[in-house]
Amino acid sequence: MRVFLWRTLGRWAFRLSPHVANRWRRAVLRAFGARLAPNMKVRRSVAIDCPWLLSVGSLTVIGDRAALRGAGRITIGDRCVVSQLAIVTTEARDPAAPGHPVRRRDVVLEDDCWLAADALALPGTRLRAGTVVGARSLVQGDTLPGWTVAAGQPARPMKKREFVNVASA
Repeated sequence: MRVFLWRTLGRWAFRLSPHVANRWRRAVLRAFGARLAPNMKVRRSVAIDCPWLLSVGSLTVIGDRAALRGAGRITIGDRCVVSQLAIVTTEARDPAAPGHPVRRRDVVLEDDCWLAADALALPGTRLRAGTVVGARSLVQGDTLPGWTVAAGQPARPMKKREFVNVASA
């Protein structure tokens, strides 16, 4: 019943909201079970399959036409960015197995991560704190160390990222 209500009412209430109505969109997602920080922002063009499996931290932004897909849990930490057109999916078909069954695994983006434009995070992805995944990159599993800039298909570490504490600088 929850899936039916989300697909028939919730998605429309979410998508037809005014551009600046982040509070309304958070309320709609929360009504369907999402756990959201009060100061996160989500654009109205974001595609979300299962808001009841979504958890988003403080000061996080989910950009235009990003997609949060699948029937597994998606956890996004504090101060993260999921840029425009980025895809986070918890389901994918296994091309190596007979019959190509659907494999489901949760996705976690720890604090201070950035999944850049048109990047793809496959099932089982865990981005460690401070990781930046470059535009059009593909990331899978728990292969990237924290505080790194990564790019490519598959994404590989390119350089270390420095943590700068603005409050003490």
